[in-house]
Amino acid sequence: MGVTNLWQILEPVRQPVNLSSLKGKTLAVDLSLWVCEAQTVKKMAGVVTKPHLRYGSSNCLSQQFGS
Repeated sequence: MGVTNLWQILEPVRQPVNLSSLKGKTLAVDLSLWVCEAQTVKKMAGVVTKPHLRYGSSNCLSQQFGS
């Protein structure tokens, strides 16, 4: 899911920013994927042991071998 190699594509234009320089500014972060992932882990609670590890390992396998 997402743009393949996005971080590698953006690397040439990356500009590190000191957090203090953002004081008084509005910062938007897209958390929708993280929220969906957290819901998936919550649904596994009580069904599998250590759902966070199962989610993480399945995510890594998905990245390595595809869905």
